[in-house]
Amino acid sequence: MAPTPTTSSDDHLSAREFPEHFPDPSLAPTADSVLALVGSTPVVRLTEVTEGLPAQIFVKLDQTNPGGSSKDRIALHIVREAERSGELAPAARIIDNGAGNTAIGFALVGAHTGHPVTLVASSELSPAKERLLRLYGAEILRGRPDLPFSDPQNWEAIAARHADEDPATWWSHQSATPTNPDAHYLSTGPEIWKQTAGRVTHFLAATATGGTVSGTGRYLKERNPRIRVITTDFVEGPNTSNGLAAAIASDSPVPEDERAWPANIDTELIDRLELRPRHDVIELGWRLAREEGLALGLTSALSILVALDLAREATPEDTFVVFSADSARDYLDHEYNAEWLQAHGLADIADEYND
Repeated sequence: MAPTPTTSSDDHLSAREFPEHFPDPSLAPTADSVLALVGSTPVVRLTEVTEGLPAQIFVKLDQTNPGGSSKDRIALHIVREAERSGELAPAARIIDNGAGNTAIGFALVGAHTGHPVTLVASSELSPAKERLLRLYGAEILRGRPDLPFSDPQNWEAIAARHADEDPATWWSHQSATPTNPDAHYLSTGPEIWKQTAGRVTHFLAATATGGTVSGTGRYLKERNPRIRVITTDFVEGPNTSNGLAAAIASDSPVPEDERAWPANIDTELIDRLELRPRHDVIELGWRLAREEGLALGLTSALSILVALDLAREATPEDTFVVFSADSARDYLDHEYNAEWLQAHGLADIADEYND
């Protein structure tokens, strides 16, 4: 049902002077459901950590999605497309494996579409995410991402087995379904293009399962082939030795049986892979919170660190857009916790920001 228009008794509100430090109230959205709030996330320009740099750097704040991360986008699109094709039956259970953000998105979407959700999570699932998933009514199973698929305790194997054994359970397989990058091609890419009035010259996003950087990058390169698409990872991550950088630098597609990365990573449209040490990323995360007022997830700080480095050699005509998938919410017990830093050899960061 559409909202009831304001009456004449409220007309005096439009005549009042609205404080300039708040957005225009006419731009405040009214939604028919929480699903209508997925996407259309803001971009914000960095102003403090970029001082002296010739180029502008914007951050796409996808943690403002209702579930708290960019995974709401792919969860919504995966579910709607699976329903449309008949692959996901009415009231069928969705089973997902991962770090929790996509499952939160599925649980949020399932609340409106009638699909219960099960997450196969590793032991590293944060207590905050687990509590939020249980609040949404999700079931949580345990599995291991470090074992091969042939091992019955592998988290993908557990998800696949449940889907095979129960016709009423459907495995989303988020890392391999093309609807993952398609969600970003259809929403994130057009948003960034419009928000920058087509002036974006560099797009940066963490590698992860490849959906964000590949889907968004595909849309932006279709609009302007000169846009540079850059994917980021930690030096300590698995991508340092699996040939991804070489595959990105090559003009030839990589056969599926030779890939050591998720199928959704499109190496043909990514221009480069940039790696940074976790220490430097954590330090920047603290600095962003203190100087910009932005409490961002680690992969967000990672991509911003790369953007800062590249922007030093850029021009005033360059516009960097960095994708921020989530907030600092899920890192408060670890990288954004002084005691954790002290215990993990990062006392210099703890000392600098917790005097």
